[in-house]
Amino acid sequence: MADTTNKLSIYLIKTGIEDAKVIKEGVLSSEIDGIGTFFGADSHAVAPSWFRKFFGAATPSPFQLLSASAKGVLLLKRTFAGQERLFAIVFGTGRFLLNDGVVEERFGLKIVLNTMVEDSFRSFDRTTLGSAPKQSREQTSRESAVGGFGIDIEQDLVRSVTARSKDKRFGKMITGRDSLTVSAKFDAQDIGDLLDLMVTQYDSKSYQTDYDWIDQIADVRDPTRRTALIDDLLLRLNGGNFENIWMAAPDIIDWVDIKEFKYGAGKKAPHTADLDIEEFVVSMGGDEIDLDALRAKIIVAISSKDDSVADQWNAYRCIYAETSIDGRVYILNDGRWYEIAKTFADQVEADYAAIPNADLELPNYEHDGEGEYNEAAVAATAGACCMDRKLIQHGGGKSKIEFCDILTADGKLVHVKRKSGSSQLSHLFAQGAVAGELFVGDAQFREKLNEKLPEAHKLADASVQPDPKQYEVVFAVVGGNGNVGLPFFSKVTLRNARRRLMSYGYKVSKLFVAANEPVNEGEDG
Repeated sequence: MADTTNKLSIYLIKTGIEDAKVIKEGVLSSEIDGIGTFFGADSHAVAPSWFRKFFGAATPSPFQLLSASAKGVLLLKRTFAGQERLFAIVFGTGRFLLNDGVVEERFGLKIVLNTMVEDSFRSFDRTTLGSAPKQSREQTSRESAVGGFGIDIEQDLVRSVTARSKDKRFGKMITGRDSLTVSAKFDAQDIGDLLDLMVTQYDSKSYQTDYDWIDQIADVRDPTRRTALIDDLLLRLNGGNFENIWMAAPDIIDWVDIKEFKYGAGKKAPHTADLDIEEFVVSMGGDEIDLDALRAKIIVAISSKDDSVADQWNAYRCIYAETSIDGRVYILNDGRWYEIAKTFADQVEADYAAIPNADLELPNYEHDGEGEYNEAAVAATAGACCMDRKLIQHGGGKSKIEFCDILTADGKLVHVKRKSGSSQLSHLFAQGAVAGELFVGDAQFREKLNEKLPEAHKLADASVQPDPKQYEVVFAVVGGNGNVGLPFFSKVTLRNARRRLMSYGYKVSKLFVAANEPVNEGEDG
C-alpha cells in the first residue's frame, strides 16, 4: 500500500459502454504505461469577477487575486471473474468530463451498505419524491442507526450515505453514491487492488438483510422499458400535457448562493427565478422535443456571489415525472427511471382505495378562488363555519397553522385544496395531520383556536382534551369532473397523514369536488 493517504472518488463504468463514449469529445488524453489513460483539460488562472465588479476602477493594486479549477479523469481496466470492468477515478471537477449515463448507478452506495459497521451512519443525502421533490442532507455529530435520520422508507430515495468502514483498507469513513469516495493509502501503483475489493463488495447482496427497503424504489435497466417510458414522456411534453410532470434542480444546492437559473448556456438564454416545466418547453422555441434535445439543453444555476456557474445539468436530469404502464408505476428523477416495487405500489393503492368517501355534499367549484369557494360551501352547509385563513400562530417563531377550511356542525374538519402541479396536495395532507394532532394534544393551541371559533362552535373548556372519535378529518380535492386522480406519491402522503390521525382516534375520509370551470393550475394563496 502507498505511504500517503489519497482522497479518491471512483466510478464503475457500465458494461457495454465503449471506451471512446465515456469521456466527452475534445478532451486531451495521455497514456500512462501499465496503469491507464488520463484525461484532462488545461487550467487557466483568471481574476474572480466579484473582485473586479465590486471595486471597479478602485481595484486595490497590490493584490493579484486569481483562481483556477483543475480537473482530470483516469480510466483504467481490471479483469474480475473473467469479466473486464472499466473504472473512472475523477480528480478535482473531473466528473464534468464524463458523458451522462455511462456510470453504474448506486455503485458506491451499495459498497458502503455492504462494508459499513452496523449503526455507524454519519450522513444521508436523500430525495423525497412527490409533486415537489425535496433534496435534503442530514448529518450527525456521532455515529447513528438509520432510525436517527428520520428516513421515510416509502417516499425517500436515498442518494448518498456516509458511514464507518469495517474494512480498514477503505480508510475510516466512506461515502457512497454513484461513486465511492474514500481516503485510503492507495496510489497509481496499487490502485488495482482497491478496485478489485470494490467490485467484490458491489456484487454482494448482504446489504439486503438490513436495508432491503433501499430496493423498494428500483432503477429501470431494461432498455425496451426505458424506451417506452421516454416515448411516453416526449409525447406528453410535445402535446402540452404537463400533468404529473415537474422541473427541479436534481442535486442539493446552496440556495443562498443561487441568484437565478438559465434555460441554456448561451448569454441570451432565458433567465428564471425558479425552474418551471411549461417555461422550459417555451424556451425550446417550438421545436419538436426529443431525448437528444433534452440532454443537449443545459440548465445553468447562476451564483449570486460572482455571476459564475454554480452548477449545471442537462435538462433531462431536471425533469421529474410520474407515469403508469401496464399497471406499474414509474418515476423519472435525476435523468433516471425508477419502478416502484409492485408489492409497495399495490399496498399503497389498496390503502388509498380503502379510505372512505366522506358523507358530505359540497357545491361544485365555480369560483374565483378557494376563499370564495369556502365561503359558498359554508353557506350551503347547515351549521357550518368558515375557518379558512384564520391562522393560529403557535409553536414558536412565526409558525401559523390553519385548523381547517370548513368546520361542520357534526364535527367534520374539512380541508379543501385544488389539485395542481405543485406542492398543494402535500400541504393539504400535512396541514390536516398537524392541526389534528395539536387539537388533541395541546391545550394552548385549543385556547388560541377557541378565540377564532364562532360562538356556536366554541369548546366548553379548552383545557379539556377533546375526544377525537367525535371528529372526522375530510380531505377535499377539487378538479375536473370530481373524479380526481392523485399522483402516486400524493397517495403515499395521504396514507401517512391518515395513519397519524387514526392513531389518535380520528375518522379520516376523502372527498372529490367537481369544477364546473377549468381549474387554474397556478398557486392559490
